[in-house]
Amino acid sequence: MPLVEIYGYAGSVLIALSLMMSNIIPLRWINLVGAAIFSTYGLVIHAWPVAVLNGFIVLIDIYHLWHIYRTPKDVRKTRLKATNPYVTDILALQWPQLKQISEQSQVEVTFHGNEPKDFQVLAS
Repeated sequence: MPLVEIYGYAGSVLIALSLMMSNIIPLRWINLVGAAIFSTYGLVIHAWPVAVLNGFIVLIDIYHLWHIYRTPKDVRKTRLKATNPYVTDILALQWPQLKQISEQSQVEVTFHGNEPKDFQVLAS
């Protein structure tokens, strides 16, 4: 298989991989790299629609990443009962140790934007 085809497949794989991600920041970075590779692949093989479309995707990813990193993160804390379904069903997936806390406890969750980033168990 020619090296240029391997290069094109690498770009395609990265783009496909990025679309399987749920976290937007890694999605944008991997998509940006994949689209840049695929755009240069399009230039090399003279497939102008491929080059232009993926070049445009690179610009879109750069714009969104710039916006993500430039926007100040809204940091806030909230207290929840240990029995709250958000704690037992959602947060416990990210932090399994929450399944072992006392039902009388409270959990203080720190959010950056809409993403939970840290927690602290508070005794009641």
